[in-house]
Amino acid sequence: MLRFFTLSLVFLLLSTSSFSQDLRKRLGRTYSNPDSVAIIFELEKANLHTANDSGIYYFFVAEKYNRNFENALAHETFLKSAALLDPKQSNDLVSLCYIRLNRLEANSGNWDQALFFSQKGLENATAGLDSNYMGYALLDISVVYHDMEDYARGVEYGKKAHSLLTHFSKANPTFIAFSLNAIGINFDDWDKPDSALFYHYKIFENIDKLDSSRITFTFNNIGNTLLKQEKYKEAATWIQTAVSLNKKDEDQYSLAANYTNLATIAYKLRDFSKAEMMMDSAYKYVVESQSTEKMRDYLQEQYRFSKAKGELSLAMDYLEQYSTLKDSIFKEERVKMLGELEAKYQVQTKERELAESRASLVEHELLVKNRNNQILLLAVFLLIILGVAFFIYYRQKTKNRHLEQEAKLQQIYAEQEIQKQLHEQRNRISSDLHDNIGAQLTFIVSSLDNLKFFELSKEKMAGKIDKISAFTVETVNELRDTIWAMNKDNISLGDLQSRLAGLITKAKTACPQIDFKLQLEDGLENDILLNSLEGVNYYRVAQEALNNAIKHAEATHIKIVFSRQNGHIRVCVEDDGKGITKESLGNGLGNMRNRAARIGRELKIDSTLGHGTQVCIF
Repeated sequence: MLRFFTLSLVFLLLSTSSFSQDLRKRLGRTYSNPDSVAIIFELEKANLHTANDSGIYYFFVAEKYNRNFENALAHETFLKSAALLDPKQSNDLVSLCYIRLNRLEANSGNWDQALFFSQKGLENATAGLDSNYMGYALLDISVVYHDMEDYARGVEYGKKAHSLLTHFSKANPTFIAFSLNAIGINFDDWDKPDSALFYHYKIFENIDKLDSSRITFTFNNIGNTLLKQEKYKEAATWIQTAVSLNKKDEDQYSLAANYTNLATIAYKLRDFSKAEMMMDSAYKYVVESQSTEKMRDYLQEQYRFSKAKGELSLAMDYLEQYSTLKDSIFKEERVKMLGELEAKYQVQTKERELAESRASLVEHELLVKNRNNQILLLAVFLLIILGVAFFIYYRQKTKNRHLEQEAKLQQIYAEQEIQKQLHEQRNRISSDLHDNIGAQLTFIVSSLDNLKFFELSKEKMAGKIDKISAFTVETVNELRDTIWAMNKDNISLGDLQSRLAGLITKAKTACPQIDFKLQLEDGLENDILLNSLEGVNYYRVAQEALNNAIKHAEATHIKIVFSRQNGHIRVCVEDDGKGITKESLGNGLGNMRNRAARIGRELKIDSTLGHGTQVCIF
């Protein structure tokens, strides 16, 4: 008889659990069939057999109120649901009730109550050994401290949530993303933008496991941080993406933040008319979201916007509204209650840890007793494992030795390749010295020798010597350029820019009537490297083009522009002079083409008579 009663009880429990699961599925249709919500609820009222069934029913009713922004009814019904639900059967729904209650209180600026419900959620999830919702409760606490402007604690609880979730093998990827977001927003408002961006970008590392509609906040938060760094165009791109995603889901809370940020960008860029439109959109979504936090942010930005426009009276009005709202949020009693809740949470945590420790001790004692009965079998098993482990270790050690030898050989080969490349580079520079400097020195010596065989007047002799002197100075300069290049394994774009800047400085002194400029394209970084041969030939082509423009172009403006084309550095010398014709292309332009060809680059010359010349190497 007892056996029959026990089996009947087990069957009843299994049937009840199965029915509750079916009830959840049927009520879940209220999300996808909004037009049939009333009918579904009416039909399911007849199927409520237990308190847990009623708790499930009222959870979905509360969800309907929440979606319709009937906050007071939603709050009341979630409390009712949490009280009726059986944590042993529907622990996750209890946690969700406390998450929703946290959101409702936070939206109204009741941070003490928001924290209270997060801690209730943490207690429930801990009792149910549900690591996912334990992590969620911790990240909710992090967000509450963020909204209360206690960013150090916000980061602390966000990291607790992230650590717990990442060490749990079955963690919900979306919850991990939420914990990273909680850390990021705290760092952002703590004025630590680099840390904020690190955690926001980290969310995208797991993007293949995430529903993009659940992480739209990330786009706005990255934009918000970039905005504070005054990177307005980049910030606007991220926030516009967030707007597109949030409009699909009609997320008024997020849209309020998006348009407030876009308004800030507009007035920072002095586009007041656009800022006005963005502010109007922000206000619309602030009202619809019923969020005290978003109203606070909106009033603060309206104050700054009015101040930027010079409308000081209006600015003071918004400042007064902002201060009044902020004071209502940060009341002394509320701050005190937060402290009490925090202390209570810490005490409960310690008590829970002590209870877990005691339970662990009892469990350990039982394990020791059982282990004594199995020690002989375990010893034999360990001997087998040790034998297999030794065999695997020996094979692995042999494999590692071979890998080490292979790695050493690869390292030696790599060093030889580097030495070979350096040798080839030095040979090319030596050849350059021989072909250019050697030839020029030979010409100087020859010219000086020839002077002995001519009887010239003093004036002609002086002219000849001046030409030889100028040619000698040019040769010395080329030698210095070659030595400059040889002293470096690589020449950075910054080095090349500095060298040409020095050349322009000298040119300005010699030709004050010409306006010289050195321009670097946006996004081009100074640490881009060229090898020494490339660097010296880029420099000499630019030098030759600059000299030609000064001597022959009759220009009033000369500009050297650095940019990038097809993965290579592009250097252009542009002037507004008289231009050149094919007939006037002399040895200088031929030399420039040879130098470009020597390093595998292209030389392009564009010139129109009366409209200037552009010489580019790329």
